[in-house]
Amino acid sequence: MPTLPAVFQQNLPPELRQALMLHDKRHQQLQIGSRLATDQDLIDAVKKQWKPHLFILNYFRVDSLPRPPFTRELTNMPPRSKYYETFLCTCVFIFAILLVRCVDYLLTSRKLRLLPRSATWLQFCILTIPFTVCVLDFPVKNYAIFSLTFNAVCVAVYLGCRLHKRLTQGASSTPPDLEAGAQTDAAFIKALENGQQAPVDAETKQITRPPPPYNDLLAIYRSIVYISTAVCIFARDQPCWNNDFSKTHSFGTGLMDVGIGCFVVCIGSLGPTASRRIDSVDRSQTLRKAALQSVILTACGLVKTISVAVIIAAKKIQYDAAWAEYGVHWNAFYSLAVARGLGATLELLVLPRWLPPLGAALISAVCHEALLAGGLAQLVLAPGQQQTHNRSNLIGQNREGLASIPGLITLYFCGLQLGRWLKPAEATPGRLLALMAAAAAVRPLTMASDGFWLLPESRRLMNPAYCAWLLAFSCFCLCGVWLVLAAGKKLRLDGDFTAFVHEGTGQTRLTPIHLQQVDSAGLLYFLVSNLLTGLFNLIISRLVPNRESLDGAPCFVIVLGYTMVTFSVSRLATRWFTFRDLQTALMRRFWRA
Repeated sequence: MPTLPAVFQQNLPPELRQALMLHDKRHQQLQIGSRLATDQDLIDAVKKQWKPHLFILNYFRVDSLPRPPFTRELTNMPPRSKYYETFLCTCVFIFAILLVRCVDYLLTSRKLRLLPRSATWLQFCILTIPFTVCVLDFPVKNYAIFSLTFNAVCVAVYLGCRLHKRLTQGASSTPPDLEAGAQTDAAFIKALENGQQAPVDAETKQITRPPPPYNDLLAIYRSIVYISTAVCIFARDQPCWNNDFSKTHSFGTGLMDVGIGCFVVCIGSLGPTASRRIDSVDRSQTLRKAALQSVILTACGLVKTISVAVIIAAKKIQYDAAWAEYGVHWNAFYSLAVARGLGATLELLVLPRWLPPLGAALISAVCHEALLAGGLAQLVLAPGQQQTHNRSNLIGQNREGLASIPGLITLYFCGLQLGRWLKPAEATPGRLLALMAAAAAVRPLTMASDGFWLLPESRRLMNPAYCAWLLAFSCFCLCGVWLVLAAGKKLRLDGDFTAFVHEGTGQTRLTPIHLQQVDSAGLLYFLVSNLLTGLFNLIISRLVPNRESLDGAPCFVIVLGYTMVTFSVSRLATRWFTFRDLQTALMRRFWRA
């Protein structure tokens, strides 16, 4: 390997001269036969060096030189922690639900009745606009002051409504029977034990079981995740976006980091045994259904991949499809497909009856942390791992998504535990508060250990610290929703609450009708928001080459218009197509075959 002459080395700065000497020393130490090593030989040596770290036992071996512990300094990006800010932003959504209940009370007390469509858009404004203001720099830059002020206003309006009701109506009315059907599953099993014949579907020849009771807590939680994710994935590309809520690179916590984890928790809360007894679950039919749902999610992932490829091919915008997020080809839909298929399989075939899902989540977290400490984290997050020679095969190109699979299973079991605890007839905040306190206690441990024996939160790895943060965040959100719904019951008046009446069944629910519609669209709403994000960015880049000129009021109007179009398109699409209808049709065709 040729080197610079000494006369040129003397004219170099000290730091460059030292780097050059180190480079020459590394080439002299590595001999390939009778010749000095080249740059390609060094690359091959790096490849071989990473292979032993894949084996967990090598982490416990005794080396001649002590191995430096894995710390957050291994990455070249500093961690950014917005741990408690995520809780503060969620409070805006929670208190907005209380404001919706207050507005509905005022309209009902004045004998005013809104049409369902008018009630939907009124609730859209109350629920979406405050959260949009919170995550943008316009019109308020300090989101903490805005959040606290908005929450205080909602509480003041609620207290005023309570005082008005006490003065005009006297004692509160009996709340509606929102737990009807909570015992349908137990009644179904009892009927079978008494010898009654169960209803059978004429096409699939399978026993038709009653649907699980509607769960307002989980429905509101899912709709909050859908709406907040849709707003953030588009707003982050705009100049008025508050960078404090962006995704972190390797370690850290931000509002956008909770998105994929919350979706997995939602999937776990809808697990086969979340709202049913294990005795009433048909395992073969449920596994086929889970496999079909995984296929549908994988198809959505392919649509997302193709749409991103088309946008990049247009060469009009720099779409945020960084390798460091999920991988080259991996995206959120593939992670959800793995969580749904693998999680349901482990739940029905592996999870013992005596072991609660939270215990299974703890076991999965310990195993995942051992793998990360054994070299998996270093393989994924080390500097230089985004180079081409480390992305030469399909596994290396998508190692972020593959390394996070144990974390997906951990979050799935956490969601399953929440689903079992939050049955409509058994929902109490005591367990949630205890679980939130236990999960939040992981945060001081990661700060005290400084990454030496417990890695800090990392969305790319979905390590146990990240799962604990997501569990604490979910418990906090569910506790807040439970308190708001309990407070909203005290404002009920005798009469028709059109703002909370379900369109299909006509039952009065605690979930606002706008959130009911978002929750019913579900996956379709999430897919539409992803597709419209790329479409809006493409249109804006063509119409306004200098996007920074849109900062301020135009940016806020664009983000708000995007949320309106997303909800309208998803709502319109549900009239002709839903993933639930597609799943039912495919299941019937599968049984015929």
